[in-house]
Amino acid sequence: MLPDTSIRTRLAIAIGVLLLALFILATLSFRGFQALSDSTRELVDQQSLHAFLANRTNQHSQTAARHLLRLLLTTEREARVPLYAAMDEALAIGDQALMQLENAAREENLAGDLAEVRRLRTVFGDSFQATVELIELSGPRSAQGHFEAQTEPALKALLAATDRLAVAQQDAMQAEVEMLTTDAAAMQQRLVLISVLALVAGAALAGLIARSIVVPVNAAANVAESIAAGNYDVNIPLGGNDEVGSMLRALAAMRERIAQREAHITRLAYVDTLTDLPNRTRFVESFAQLPTHSGALLLLDINRFSAINKALGHKVGDALLRGVAERLRVFIGECDVLARFWADEFALLLCSADADHAQSTAEEICIALRAPLDINGQRLDLDASIGIAMFPSDGSDLTILLRRADTALRSAKRRHVGVAMAQAVKEPSAPEQLSLIGEMRVALSENQFVPFYQPKMNLRSRQITGAEALIRWRHPTRGLVPPGLFIPFAEQTGFIREITPWLVTRVIRDTAAWRRDGLDLVVSANLSTYDLLNAELIEDIIATLAAEQLPPASLCLEITESALMDEPELALRHLDRLASAGIKLSIDDYGSGQASLSYVKDLPVNELKIDRVFVTDVDTTPKNAAIVRSTTLLCRELGLSVVAEGAEREGEIEWLAANDCDLVQGYGVARPMPEDDFLAFVRNFGRA
Repeated sequence: MLPDTSIRTRLAIAIGVLLLALFILATLSFRGFQALSDSTRELVDQQSLHAFLANRTNQHSQTAARHLLRLLLTTEREARVPLYAAMDEALAIGDQALMQLENAAREENLAGDLAEVRRLRTVFGDSFQATVELIELSGPRSAQGHFEAQTEPALKALLAATDRLAVAQQDAMQAEVEMLTTDAAAMQQRLVLISVLALVAGAALAGLIARSIVVPVNAAANVAESIAAGNYDVNIPLGGNDEVGSMLRALAAMRERIAQREAHITRLAYVDTLTDLPNRTRFVESFAQLPTHSGALLLLDINRFSAINKALGHKVGDALLRGVAERLRVFIGECDVLARFWADEFALLLCSADADHAQSTAEEICIALRAPLDINGQRLDLDASIGIAMFPSDGSDLTILLRRADTALRSAKRRHVGVAMAQAVKEPSAPEQLSLIGEMRVALSENQFVPFYQPKMNLRSRQITGAEALIRWRHPTRGLVPPGLFIPFAEQTGFIREITPWLVTRVIRDTAAWRRDGLDLVVSANLSTYDLLNAELIEDIIATLAAEQLPPASLCLEITESALMDEPELALRHLDRLASAGIKLSIDDYGSGQASLSYVKDLPVNELKIDRVFVTDVDTTPKNAAIVRSTTLLCRELGLSVVAEGAEREGEIEWLAANDCDLVQGYGVARPMPEDDFLAFVRNFGRA
């Protein structure tokens, strides 16, 4: 029904048609009932009048006849006078009624009947008059014979005629009533038919309008449900130019916009916008949908990226990351997954790869990344560290694999090797690590951490002149937890930021207390990478020294070469701040890194500690002896003190003393011990 018209127009047309049908029905009903009413009124006015006048003529004729009979029975003339008057009146009224009937029925088909009545009335009148005259001339008895012979038959004939006329009028009235009844029934049937047609038309209009609205609305509802279910390919009916068509077009536009927004949101949720690689979330989902249950997870980190980013700006850093992503794409197989996790960390999932294939792929990636990268005319030399975890041998859960790969990555960075396998790196078991996460903070708040002190002996005076503070964990149920179990994990999780300030503060307070008791020692503590980059910690150390009135030179802070790798410029500024405050600085584990000589030349250090790997068997191993001897000579030229750590035998200690080493530390002197035992050891050292 007019599909291109608006719903408002359709409803107006439908209502207009229904109103028109009702108007026609009402008009026909009014006219029909008006005609019926007029016919009924005419019937009542005419036929009833005719019957009434006929009956009245008949009645007064009978009345006159009764008066005549009374005259016949009345012998006294004086008594007959009132009867004459009544008789004349009755005859006059009867004649008047007859005249009225003649006038009223003039246009009716009653002329013959009325003529007959008029004739009989004349006959009756003449006979009636003759009877009256005989009463006066011959007496009642003589007149009675005339009445019985002529007047009474004439009266009966008149009465019969008027009765027939009344009956005829009644029959005519009955016929008229039957005709009116027939007309009323016909009118009723017509009205019922019109009403049925109006109802059918209204129902048809309602059905058409409902269909023109409900069908597209149902289609729109189905489309909305499909959109809600995430199906954006369902066809949407075009619709007409009405409101429903506008709604369908709006729904189509809404679907397109929702699809675009969802695609954008999905991209933001699953794609790294900088490199167009999958992000961590997509990587996790891809791992769960792997067609195979074996392979390798490679975790890659760009070395010195932070320094490049800060020195050359974020635009160069972003371009560098895009360049790295392009080089890494070369190594993606059919079912492999490459993702950027965050900052300069990438992950590569190699399906069905064994350890040899994963190792060779990682080494090829390192070689590919070492090729210079040109960014806006600037040549950048890159390097990367990669940690590899195999599944399922290193774990089948992605969380465990990432942790294992990250541990291997940190090991590769610390040892300055390009690639490290998780199988070759020791780490606590997963349940033990999970419990350590929650327990270390409790341990710090409940003073479960305690400092152990390992003495340092001066090889010239053979006295204990210093010590190194080493943290220990007295667990209430596990007992003494080895530092190798929780310190690396604290560094990985960043909890070392809370442990180091506590340890350094404790060392300063203990050293100050010993000094007040007459024991003058130089005590050292270790700073991790996180600690060295923490400007707030640097200032807190200086402030604590001042508060405890401890000379800064009584504190020595040991740093490793790896602590200088991430942000060397910031680390150097903090070292300069500590050195300018008078605090001694020491390079720990000298010889285990790759750039030791450059650090010894540039850093404001006072001391160098030779790693235990060279001190062990130095008295019997010529190569170790050559390295230690040359290192000692170098320190003499640079004005640095030399500390040999890890000496366990008397022969090693004597060799070190004979070769101008300043201090020695190791089990050959003493093991690390609690404060009370340490103080007793120092006071009793050399007395035996």
